[in-house]
Amino acid sequence: MSEWWASLDSFEVVFWYIAIPFSVILIIQMVLTFAGMGGSDSDIGGGETDVSGLDLETEPGADITESMDTSSASDTVVDMDPSFHFFTIRNFIAFFTLFGWGGIAAWNEGASRPLTIIIAVAAGLFAMVIITTLFYFISKLQDSGGGLRVETALHQTGNVYIPIKAKGGNVGQVQIPIQGSIREMQAITRADEDLKTGTVVKVVGIVSNSILVVEKAEK
Repeated sequence: MSEWWASLDSFEVVFWYIAIPFSVILIIQMVLTFAGMGGSDSDIGGGETDVSGLDLETEPGADITESMDTSSASDTVVDMDPSFHFFTIRNFIAFFTLFGWGGIAAWNEGASRPLTIIIAVAAGLFAMVIITTLFYFISKLQDSGGGLRVETALHQTGNVYIPIKAKGGNVGQVQIPIQGSIREMQAITRADEDLKTGTVVKVVGIVSNSILVVEKAEK
């Protein structure tokens, strides 16, 4: 094995260093997803939502009806649009996975370095399209029952997926159980500290009928 590795061209080694770890991460993600631990890649897209008009002044223990801008909890149904979310963490992992393997395959077939890079990039983009399409249809199937009831996330605990800045500084994302599966939802916090990726949080409210208000969960 060591002799085989030593015989590799340094250019090819770079692709192996990319392909192996990203392949492992992608496999783990896919297993968790189809085991019911990961719904759509981004149920409500983007992290650039304007939060300047959201009411963040309610008490941390406030009821959902006090934390929402409009309507009551029982009527809170979000008509989920399973649109394409192309630039996501999952898609970037898929890109580098196929980028690595595509580069390895092309180099072993005798392609030049520029052509190998082009083929690797094309393979990565193809992977992103396939993964995006796959989760688009998964989302469509999950939401075919008539929309997502966001209020079921209230008081649930989950993990921060995209970092959330303190005092409503941005809209991040959390992975939270809703209607029997883990969803990635937009979230903000009233807390004085930023919530980093992986932080365990609890949903304490909902604003704008779709954005979760979270705080760091007590241990």
